[in-house]
Amino acid sequence: MPVPSMHIPSAVSTAAFVVIVAAVVGALVVATARAGQRLGESPARVRRWTLGTALGAIAWLVITGLVSASGVLAADTLPPRALFFFAGSLGVALGFALTRPGARLADGLPIAALVGFQAFRLPLELVLHSWYRQGTVPIQMTYEACNLDIVTGVAAVLAGLWLWRRGPSRPLVWAFNLLGTALLVNVGAIAVLSSPVPFRVFTDEPAVLLVFHFPYGWIAPFCVGAALAGHVIVFRWLARDRLHSRA
Repeated sequence: MPVPSMHIPSAVSTAAFVVIVAAVVGALVVATARAGQRLGESPARVRRWTLGTALGAIAWLVITGLVSASGVLAADTLPPRALFFFAGSLGVALGFALTRPGARLADGLPIAALVGFQAFRLPLELVLHSWYRQGTVPIQMTYEACNLDIVTGVAAVLAGLWLWRRGPSRPLVWAFNLLGTALLVNVGAIAVLSSPVPFRVFTDEPAVLLVFHFPYGWIAPFCVGAALAGHVIVFRWLARDRLHSRA
């Protein structure tokens, strides 16, 4: 089956998207190193964790990029392969957040950094809006309609600065993380229901075809997935902080 045709956005907006993905990966690697240092790990252990995280992220970039570029997701199967790609991306993100790598970040980083990380969703939403204006994605993928995820990006900046200056606030962290998670679920559902699946709900054109094209397919594993992992890690911080407060 041929790859669904998508209007390729401008080189400038594409470059901006790639920069956002690179920034997310870079933030992960730096955070891994900083968490180890703050946890008092030996320099050799910090290097092993940092190198392992960097190599894992690069491998995931290559794997997901090749899948998007190969056209394999366009095969006419039920369920659609693109759904497996999306679900697999979220599964890997959850696996990272719920295992030792996520625990190190929850234990070793200040909550201001964990919350502030989600600020990448602000420029990402601006890129999505640009893609809507260029005819690449439908209006419901932007803040002009159903997708209000830009609120999370703005809230991450404001809440992160507040937490950095004034220290941890469980009510603020809870409010931010619940809001950000809800808005992430919302935009994820919109993206799926706007894509060429049998149960498509948003039928206005264009359909959401980003995962079928490189490098735009990185939006699932490195934007949606990273945002999900970030929220789960913050929930782990909230659980850890509560246990420590009881000790």
